[in-house]
Amino acid sequence: MCLWQAPDAMPEVNIWEAAILGYYCYEQYAIEAASSYLTLAGGEATWSDVLPIEDCGICRKSFNTNTWHKVLTLSKERGHESKLEIINNKYVARFCQKCNPVV
Repeated sequence: MCLWQAPDAMPEVNIWEAAILGYYCYEQYAIEAASSYLTLAGGEATWSDVLPIEDCGICRKSFNTNTWHKVLTLSKERGHESKLEIINNKYVARFCQKCNPVV
């Protein structure tokens, strides 16, 4: 869920639950795994951003990101497993509550 405090400010992002689908040594392998996940979920990559309104990766309808929704991300990290630093996040797809994939 993204909480928008002001139109010109970055949102506060609340994460209810997160699951790691896998670790990959090359970005291309992670993209291939994300593509396989989307195929199983019946969706497509939208390469969304952090905006108040986004398009669902399954039904393609716009929805408000102030509601709880599932997001598939690719995170580039560095460091030791016990103290990882996130360098970059890419939002592969967001899913509205109606189309929330269960895969």
